[in-house]
Amino acid sequence: MIRTIRVLGCFIAAAHLSTGVGPLHADEWPQFRGHTGSGVSDEKNLPVEWAAGKRIVWSVELPGRANSSPAVTRDRIDLTTRTNDRGLWVLSYSRDDGELIHKIKVGAGTLAAPGPENLWAFRHNAATPTPCSDDDHIWAFFGSGLLVCVDAASGHVVWRKDMNDEYGPYDITFGMGSSPRLWGDHVYVACMTKGPSYVVAFDKLTGEEAWKSDRTYDVADDHPDAYSSPVVRQHGDAAELIVSGAGFVDAWDLSSGKRNWSLGGLTIDSPYGRIIASAVPSPDGQSVVATTGNPGGGGLGHLQTVHLGRDDAEIAWKYARQTPDSSTPVIVDDLLYTMTDNGIATCFEVDSGEIVWQERLGDGAGPFHAALVAGDDKVYFLGIDGLCIVVEHGREGKVLARNTLPGTFYATPAISDGILYLRAYERLYAIGDES
Repeated sequence: MIRTIRVLGCFIAAAHLSTGVGPLHADEWPQFRGHTGSGVSDEKNLPVEWAAGKRIVWSVELPGRANSSPAVTRDRIDLTTRTNDRGLWVLSYSRDDGELIHKIKVGAGTLAAPGPENLWAFRHNAATPTPCSDDDHIWAFFGSGLLVCVDAASGHVVWRKDMNDEYGPYDITFGMGSSPRLWGDHVYVACMTKGPSYVVAFDKLTGEEAWKSDRTYDVADDHPDAYSSPVVRQHGDAAELIVSGAGFVDAWDLSSGKRNWSLGGLTIDSPYGRIIASAVPSPDGQSVVATTGNPGGGGLGHLQTVHLGRDDAEIAWKYARQTPDSSTPVIVDDLLYTMTDNGIATCFEVDSGEIVWQERLGDGAGPFHAALVAGDDKVYFLGIDGLCIVVEHGREGKVLARNTLPGTFYATPAISDGILYLRAYERLYAIGDES
């Protein structure tokens, strides 16, 4: 029987929509998977079919190589990259035409990754985390431990931190890859490693630490490592930070850093049980979906939904086949979409866990590492070889298009103002619909 636990702290109204924590412009996508991290856009007329030379509004070559996703504000698209000289850069481009606004070298460094280089060096470097942005500033985090705030108008660095120096060196097999989360007046960073593990909040304008809470669980082997990113669960006028890693998904009060609740169930019978995909709150805020893959274990990881009541939290259902490893799922209305590395897509009912449909969409293509995104009744499944499968949202699993662009795509797409932004290692594409 699944055990119910008492919520560790009340779900405090730490952030109110009336205080301006919501997006300043409805068509922005200012950080990893959008404002809260849901991966869902409310926009219409999103593209269905494209190819090189077809419905490409513009594209630009990028210096260096990286997997950070686009952060889109009213006038800019912000990215990070790492060049061969170990340089760490913040890049800003015009939304209108892709013209370069800023190319700012903010530091130098490498990814601290003690794991076998052949398993990470091709796909991952110090510029994997996605930046956070608003109209005035860019907050960029790197796998070297560097966290910076950049003035978007001048390109000057406002403040910087070396997280390794301040909080201890990373000990994570394949190097830090978590993206920060901007919410209200703070930037939140989750660090989950075999060494220091914590969640920390900084004042976004000064870099001063607002709070830091340890996040350590008694798990072995690679289970303490997580490459997932914090997300925000909204329920009415309240919000809390959701973090998944070390076999647990938990929630943190945005103002105080108090842990509101914690549930396990994500550890697997393997020494390689690290978590890559981020947690996903449901649109109504009453559930959170979390997943852990099982590399080398035939896809037998864990996918589970946590149901959150007024005074308790419980695991509502679990699934242990064809679970995603790298790709973060997406929830649209009452349906949950997932994608395995080898291209098996599954659609579940969020409340019951019932499988609505399951198809091998990859057809030998892939693997699929990018997180899923959705909008305009479309779900986008992007593989590393540039194949993007567009599926109609719904209970039939109807494939609308299979589109291919040149490049290597680990980064998650961004959606803003009717444009789909796809970032390859060394190129950024802006894709529009027929209009």
